Amino acid sequence: MSETETFAVVTGANRGIGLAITRRLVAEGYRVAACARQPSDALAELLPEAAGHVIVPLDLRRDETISEAARAVMKWSKRIDALVNCAGVASGSLFAMTRMDEMRDLFQVNTFGPLLFTQYISRIMTRNRAGSIVNIGSTAGLLADPGTLAYGGSKAALMHATRVLATELGPSGIRVNAIAPAVVETDMAAQMDDAARAALDTRSALPGRIQPDDVADLVMFLVSARSAKMTGQVLRLDRGLMS
Repeated sequence: MSETETFAVVTGANRGIGLAITRRLVAEGYRVAACARQPSDALAELLPEAAGHVIVPLDLRRDETISEAARAVMKWSKRIDALVNCAGVASGSLFAMTRMDEMRDLFQVNTFGPLLFTQYISRIMTRNRAGSIVNIGSTAGLLADPGTLAYGGSKAALMHATRVLATELGPSGIRVNAIAPAVVETDMAAQMDDAARAALDTRSALPGRIQPDDVADLVMFLVSARSAKMTGQVLRLDRGLMS
C-alpha cells in the first residue's frame, strides 16, 4: 500500500447515487471497496480487481453480513480514508396506515445497519487518526411532510447520529458529515407519483432536477481536504426547498 494511495468504502454502490459516487471516487484516483447486496454488471465493469478495487457483498438487514463485509474491507486495506453510507430503502404511507414491521425494516436498513457498519470501519480510521465519513440523509428527515414517518424518521435518526459521531470521533481525527438531498433522479424517485413531484417543484426556489452526480460532487468535497475544518454538518442539496 503506497502512502499516496487513498481508500474509500461506499455502501449502496450498485446503482443510482451510490454508483455515481463510486464512479467519481474512481475518477479521482481512489481505490474503492464497493458494498452492495447484489452487485451489478455495471459495478463489476467499473471496478476491476486488477486496479486495486474490491466488491463486497453487504446486506444491511443482517448483522452477520455486516460484520463479514467489515472483515473483508479490513483484509482489503489497513487504512480507510473515506466511508460513504449511501445504501437505503424508501417507503411511504400515512401514519395511520404505517405497519410497524415496515418501519422496523426501514430503520434497520437506513439507520441501524449503517451505524453498525460504521462502528467497524471507524475503528480502522481511529487507528490511523484520520478519515471522513459521509452519511446520505434526506430532506424527508428534516421536513414534516405527510407520509414520511418511516422513511423520514430513519433518515432523521441517521442525521442526528452524524452530529453525535462528529463529536465523539473528532478527537481521533475523524470528520463526520451528512448530505440531505431532496428528490434525486434515481429508480427510487420513480416510485413517487406525479402529484407529489409537482408539489415539491412548487416549493423549490430553483428549477431543474437533482442528479446523482450532484450528490457525488458534494461527497467529493466532504471527503477532500477542502472541507478539513468541517464536521457535524448536514448539508441540504434541495434546490432551495421551502418547508
